[in-house]
Amino acid sequence: MSKQLSALTTFANSAPQETPKMKLDAVLGALATRYRMLPVLLALVLIWAYFAWANPLFLSPRNLSNLSLQIVTTGIVALGLMFVLVIGEIDLSVVATGAVSAAITAGMAVNQGFDTVTAVAVGLLIGAAIGCVQGLVITYFRAPAFIVTLGTSLILQGLLLDLLPASSNLISLVGQPLGKVATVYLPVPVSVALLAVVIALGLIFSLQSYAAKKRNALPASFLWSVVAPAVALAIVGTVVIAVFSSYRGVPLLVAFLLGLLGFFAYVTTQTRFGVYLYAIGANAEAARRAGISVKFLRVTAFTLTGVFAALGGMIAAGRVLGVSPDSADTTLLLEAIAAAVIGGVSLFGGRGSVWAALTGALVIGSVSNGMLLINASTQTRLEVQGAILTLAVILDAYLSRKANSGR
Repeated sequence: MSKQLSALTTFANSAPQETPKMKLDAVLGALATRYRMLPVLLALVLIWAYFAWANPLFLSPRNLSNLSLQIVTTGIVALGLMFVLVIGEIDLSVVATGAVSAAITAGMAVNQGFDTVTAVAVGLLIGAAIGCVQGLVITYFRAPAFIVTLGTSLILQGLLLDLLPASSNLISLVGQPLGKVATVYLPVPVSVALLAVVIALGLIFSLQSYAAKKRNALPASFLWSVVAPAVALAIVGTVVIAVFSSYRGVPLLVAFLLGLLGFFAYVTTQTRFGVYLYAIGANAEAARRAGISVKFLRVTAFTLTGVFAALGGMIAAGRVLGVSPDSADTTLLLEAIAAAVIGGVSLFGGRGSVWAALTGALVIGSVSNGMLLINASTQTRLEVQGAILTLAVILDAYLSRKANSGR
């Protein structure tokens, strides 16, 4: 017996000990996967703290309401981009797609007398068609997405000029339903009712996840898996409603964006479609060998991106009360890509969350909004936004290497 104990002691002492470098690699690996949004949220807190110190108006209900409306378009386009970024592709035509879809929608509603619902539906179908065609070309001809979507963007910018009236180059939405949507605010009872519905749905999904873990004999705590998320959602939702209601109420477009994010958060994490997208982004060949229809899902991802681009374009047109050549301004493209990457969507594919669209848009929008409040120059704003994007890409590349090395 003493010899056996001696042998066990010798084996335990000879086993490799966890070094500080191994611990650091484990932390970085967790930041690259499960806790990818943690650095983003920390950065957002620091940004808000700085601008609140520099100008107390930054955290005023009115400014927060304006900020939330400013990021809706960026958030929607970034959400669409997430689908192609997750599979390791890119779409540089989203802004031009949105502008053309908005021009067709506005032309039908304003100049041809179609009802708004029909015009919007046609605009969304146009966006879906553009995305689908690009997806087919990229998938079946194996053409680089960067070049295909860049070429499509140029074509669509020319088409936009053809669609606009030659005399004014403007389709006005003043007095039109599309032009009024950005000024709609939800009454407090409606906001509270929507929050109750969201909490109830969250509880249902949490209970389903908890039950699945129990069936598979995985560790799960009812308190942290079910109760804590519901309480946190209720507290955050109540605070948000209280802040917005002290000004005009929760903007309809903000509620719409949150609804989209919640729905597609479920789709991307709880359905086969979402799991397959991430599998393709991580290793397309392995996904194909596992029986996943890689080509179909690639085309679907581009189609969804086109739909969200069209939706973003229509909302942007409604906020500025018209469609013009400026509707295809590439500033929105850069901000949307920056929002997705800053929020945690990997440019290398396989990782990212739909909530990255919201957090990334908040970072970009907060910096832009805050620097306007402190009267920063245009060049300073551009330099700061560029620096943030560059740092986000460097962090993404570094964490991606750490995650891959840990596999």
